[in-house]
Amino acid sequence: MIKWLFRISVSIGLFGMLGGMAMGITQNFILAPAHAHFILLGFIVMFLSALYYRTVPEAATNKLASVQAFISIVGAFLFPLGIVCVRLGDRSLFMPVLVAGWLVVVTGMLMFVVIVFRSTGRVAVTTGYVPAATSEKVDGYIVPSTAGD
Repeated sequence: MIKWLFRISVSIGLFGMLGGMAMGITQNFILAPAHAHFILLGFIVMFLSALYYRTVPEAATNKLASVQAFISIVGAFLFPLGIVCVRLGDRSLFMPVLVAGWLVVVTGMLMFVVIVFRSTGRVAVTTGYVPAATSEKVDGYIVPSTAGD
């Protein structure tokens, strides 16, 4: 799952940058809100969630994490697509697509909040042993010792 979140997010980042360059070249910025949300949701948020799952592996082992990742991917495409449809088409006809995309994005974010709270809310179990702080001299500098780590 983590590998795919990274791959999808950087692919979206590249596609989003190319879309932004096309807008700049043509000087047509009508889709700028869709571009911004595509980059933010598809590249930045998804990449950060993949980093979190890589850093906190126990968060990624939960079934909820796979569901959250899938929902976030869907939302990263659906919400900007809804923005495009509303900006280029009949607003009243395509507003449900925009709202559905927004609901999917919010659902994915709420799930991620639950995952983060669950994976960071536990107190680490310790044995009561706390190693004493030690230092050693290396090349004339005093540095923390790694002995016993």
